[in-house]
Amino acid sequence: MHPILFVISGIPIYASAVFLVLALIIGFFVGRYEILRREIRVKEYYYYWGLAGPVGLVLAAANSALFHGRIVFVLANPGELTSSGLVSFGAIVGALGVGFINAKVYRRSVGQTLDVISIILPLILGVYRIGCILNGCCYGLETEGVLGYYLPNLSGQWAHRYPTQFMLLAFDFALFVLLWRWRLRKPGDGKITLVFLLSFSIFRLLLDGLRELPMVNDWLNILQLGSLTFLLIIGYVLIMLRLNNLARKKESSK
Repeated sequence: MHPILFVISGIPIYASAVFLVLALIIGFFVGRYEILRREIRVKEYYYYWGLAGPVGLVLAAANSALFHGRIVFVLANPGELTSSGLVSFGAIVGALGVGFINAKVYRRSVGQTLDVISIILPLILGVYRIGCILNGCCYGLETEGVLGYYLPNLSGQWAHRYPTQFMLLAFDFALFVLLWRWRLRKPGDGKITLVFLLSFSIFRLLLDGLRELPMVNDWLNILQLGSLTFLLIIGYVLIMLRLNNLARKKESSK
């Protein structure tokens, strides 16, 4: 693989960093196009990115440190925050969390705000994942099946493995295209966010079972635990929305 894209004045420029920056730039301009289409003030969007970018990156790095059992070390050595890489769960929490706050501050529909963010998130994750592929990390378990491709693990050992990074890349871009086209049908506020979170969580729950990851128990690894946590939160939100709708219907029928 090619973790170092090029060298400038003796300084190696890594693929993961290049594609992270590229992902954020692309996501920014695609999101800007969408907020203009929805007639959301550009000023609000700029303020959102000014906070969401740093928060998302910090939470993604902290999430990775937590999953790799390095959180205590990182807390004692803040300069090592990014040494374990980035995990998308933390980035999603950061991006949507800042979006929620942004919507409350500007008194805008939370669902509409989060929908714009949810449209661009899979695009950002997909572009960044190209850097992960070039970095040669995060591939799946060894297999002799038809899905096996000759790929390295984190230790650089080559074998026939599940090409999980390529699967994630295809999924991220496919989900972006789906949400991008669906938005033109004007679904209700918040529906795009729910579809994004459900699709992402279910796919990761299944795919991460094919990856070489720290195990929580005999059948569940640490990233699958993250997916289950997302699904439980989504389930709770859906139940509360359903109960609120029933309560409103009951009140209106009196």
